[in-house]
Amino acid sequence: MRPYIICHMASCIDGKIDGEALGAVMRHGKYEAIAKRLGGSGWICGRTTMQQHFAEPEPFFSTSNEPAGNQPVHVAREASSYAISVDTLGKLRWSSDNLDRDHLICIISEQVPSDYLKMLREKGISYIVSGASSIDLTGAMDSFRKYFGINTLLLEGGGHINGAFVEAGLVDEVSLLLVPGIDGRHDIPTVFDGLSKSVTVALKLKSVEQLESDALWIRYEVIPAQEGEDSCKA
Repeated sequence: MRPYIICHMASCIDGKIDGEALGAVMRHGKYEAIAKRLGGSGWICGRTTMQQHFAEPEPFFSTSNEPAGNQPVHVAREASSYAISVDTLGKLRWSSDNLDRDHLICIISEQVPSDYLKMLREKGISYIVSGASSIDLTGAMDSFRKYFGINTLLLEGGGHINGAFVEAGLVDEVSLLLVPGIDGRHDIPTVFDGLSKSVTVALKLKSVEQLESDALWIRYEVIPAQEGEDSCKA
């Protein structure tokens, strides 16, 4: 069984998630404080977010370009909390096996070069190879509870990876810190981007909490697709 997955994000009221812009209207540390209240034992982001905030500036360059192919899950060590990176082709280069004291797990595809996996092992980084040419998110999620004991996972990516999780039916809850501001610019990432579905994903309100500085913390349960379709017909 996969972990319970909460997409935890902060946005302006128009759904934009540019961190620099949000900083002007969001109290420092509030997003992280709410994340702790959700109780996740791991958090996950896509390649773009990880490159911007955590990985080394220069990407990894393979000397062999030999695809690793199907590989077993590599558990470098057990930890109480995990940071998880989704990096299809193994482009991110890492300086250590932890991010903010959370042990690093990389999700990669079978197209990743074999020397990239060697680099991860040498640095003590755990990894899951899932998917032949692109990441099989469902298969990867099934490994987290079994191999790492992750029961609740916080999805904190950009709009495209959040959208990919929703489209795969992998998001159980949305936790949104809605801050009092309007971005309004074109081409700024939003909480969810890139869904190919033409039907809106249905949600059920769990709670709303008014915070200081006029922010709202809103929690929604994601209604499974079939149930959502039936309720729309009714």
